[in-house]
Order: sequence, then structure tokens, then C-alpha cells
Amino acid sequence: MFDSRKPVSLPSSRVNHRFFVVLATLALTLTSGRALAQDTPPQPEAAPAEAPQPQPAAPAEAAKAEPAPPAPTAKLETPAAPAPAPAPKVEWKAQSKGGFIMTSGNSQATNVNFGVNGSRKQGNNKLELEAGVAYGRTKNLVATTDTAGVIQSLDRQSVTSTNNWATKGRYDRFLSENNVAYASTQWAGDKIAGKTLFGGGQVGYSRQLRKDRWNLVLAELGYDFSYERYVQQSNKTIDPVTIHSARLLVGETLSLTPATGLTASVEALLNLNHETKAINAKTGFPGVDAFHDTRINGKLGISTNLFKKLALGLTFTVKYDQNPAPRPVPSVVVGAPAGTPVSFPSPPAYFSWESADKVDTLTEVNLLYSFF
Repeated sequence: MFDSRKPVSLPSSRVNHRFFVVLATLALTLTSGRALAQDTPPQPEAAPAEAPQPQPAAPAEAAKAEPAPPAPTAKLETPAAPAPAPAPKVEWKAQSKGGFIMTSGNSQATNVNFGVNGSRKQGNNKLELEAGVAYGRTKNLVATTDTAGVIQSLDRQSVTSTNNWATKGRYDRFLSENNVAYASTQWAGDKIAGKTLFGGGQVGYSRQLRKDRWNLVLAELGYDFSYERYVQQSNKTIDPVTIHSARLLVGETLSLTPATGLTASVEALLNLNHETKAINAKTGFPGVDAFHDTRINGKLGISTNLFKKLALGLTFTVKYDQNPAPRPVPSVVVGAPAGTPVSFPSPPAYFSWESADKVDTLTEVNLLYSFF
């Protein structure tokens, strides 16, 4: 039996065993914590304060924040307005001419002449202007009179005779590539043919019948109004005349080579009205019926380039007047008494000269200079 009041002593080996167990446990704990610290991956460094990275908001905070933008929808693109059309190009042409003129018929002359013409075309509108003047000396009719002033004979002497001028303006409105409406006005004077002033206006329709690399053929149909004022004669009054006519024209422009071209045209004016005041060339009395004062103008020309802006041109013009103007009384020969009148009736030889010739021709040789 043991005494309970006496302490019980434990063997020393048992105490040492407990001590080593505690110590081993502590060492194992420290070793595991260090290994855990080494295995944990390093955390990324925080972004700089001046440029913080946005963080997703918590669901509760997101609900309080601004509402999310609506989902994108397909946007219908409005087609862009077409660009404005460029302004029509302006085409300018200007040309001057001067040269030698030889005429036959009413005026037998060798003269010089000068003329200018120009045009401007923009879009469907075209304007043309031209003007010319001729002056020279010619063999003109003169009369020999006796002391009483009665014409005894007629002869031709060299005098200043060519004295004419002409102007023209024309406007074309292109309805399409081949169809044109036109309006024009022209005024001229030719004292040798007995007209101090003649001209008027035209309106009508022009049609391109053919256009290719070498040819341009056109035809025109319209109305012509003409006014004629004549050279006055002693002891005789000649009233001005107005004429209403139908106008027909056919023209051709032919390119023979790149440097040479040919032009040809024929124009007919058919009087529609009875000309009450016009002197009838057949009877010598006033009054000319409709379609009895037909006028025809034909023109043929050829030109070739000599240099870039200089060309040589040859033109032949023929004019027919079914009822020509009264011829001016020929000048009295030099040497007759001053103020000698011309008496009527004149000798029978003069009656065949009372009206101008029906046919006039004009031949021109010109140097043509183009500015544009």
C-alpha cells in the first residue's frame, strides 16, 4: 500500500521525452510558416496615385452610380449630298483679218479691207460679234454732159468708189447638242450698190444634220426682217423699203487636213410681203409682189494655217438680188461747170443702168490672226 501524502516522482526519461515533443512541434510550426511565406506569389505593385486604375464597382455601388448607356443600335447613314456641278467652261475666240479685195459687177474695184470677229460660249449660250470695213479706188461710172446738163455719154474712170461697212451680232441658245434657237441682227452700208443703210434682224431654228471628225453640216430655217434706205438722187425721191422674208440656209464645214479647212454656205431670203414703195426693176414703177424680191447669198472659203496663230484665207462670195436697188446717178466728169445739174429724162442709153446689177461677186485674200 502506498502513502497518498507522499509525492510521486516521475522518471526523468519521461520528462525529457515530453520536452523534446514540444520543442519539435514548435520547430515544425516555424518551418511551415517560412515555407508558406516563400510559396506565396508576390502581389503587383499599386498603380501611381496620379493615374489610378479604375476598379469595378460592387453590385450595390453600381446600382447607385449613373445608369449604364443603352446598348448601341444600328445607325442609318444619310447619303451625302452630291457635289455641286462645276461652272461651265468659257470658250473665247477672237480673230482679225486684213488683205486684198477684188470685186466685179456693180463695183469694179481693187481695195484693202479690215475686219474683226469674236465669240464667247459658256454652257448652252453663245454670242458672236463681227465687223468689217472696206475702202479703195475703182473704175466707176461717170457721165459726160453738155452745158445744159443733159447726159451725153457714160464712161468709167478711176475714182474712189469702194465705201462699205458691215456689222453683225448673233446669239445662239443650244436646246440640245444638235438643236439651236438663234437670233441675230446685222447692219451695213454700200453706197456703190445704192444703199446708204440696210439690215435688220433674224430669228429661227438651226439643226446639225451631221457632225463627225471631218464634217459639220447644218441647216437653218427662220424669219428675216430687212430695212433698206437708198442713195437719194436729184429731182427724184426714193422711199425706204421694209421686207419680210422666209430664211433658208445650208452650210458645210469640212476639215481637209488638220491645218486646212473648207467652208461653204447658201442662204435664200424669200420676200413674203408686197413691197409697196419698192421700185420694180422691170417696170420702173413702185410695187413688187411677194416672192419677186428673192435674195440669195453664197459663200465659199478655204483657209490654212501658216503658223500657230497666223493663217491664210481665200473667200469667194456671190450675191443675187432679184429686184436690185436703184443705181445712183453717175458722177459728172471732172471739168464740167460747177453745179451742173443732171437732167431727166436722160438719154436712152442710161435706162439700162437705172437699176443696179442683179449679181455681185466678192473675192478676198486675207491674212487671219487668231488671238485665242
